[in-house]
Amino acid sequence: MKRLLLLISFLAAGAVAAQERGSPLDQAYEEARAAYNDLKAAEARRDQGVDSQPGERIGSAAGGSRPTESYFARQALLEQEAELARRRYEAAMKRWNDLK
Repeated sequence: MKRLLLLISFLAAGAVAAQERGSPLDQAYEEARAAYNDLKAAEARRDQGVDSQPGERIGSAAGGSRPTESYFARQALLEQEAELARRRYEAAMKRWNDLK
């Protein structure tokens, strides 16, 4: 009977230790998944923001139009957001891979 109790307590301790090891890995996986979703959303916003919005084009002397500074500033901001999301995703994937 003592052996059975000892075996049960040993197995329970092993299960707790396995859960504790899995917890940081699970957290890293969730962070990587969230970072991936954020990256895809930032890339979609960047891709959808290519077209100029009202007030972002100015007429030229030749009769055409050209983008204004606000257009280029908005494009730079969208690209910067996508780059930050990409870096966050890469860092999250590195952490997840290091824990595997």
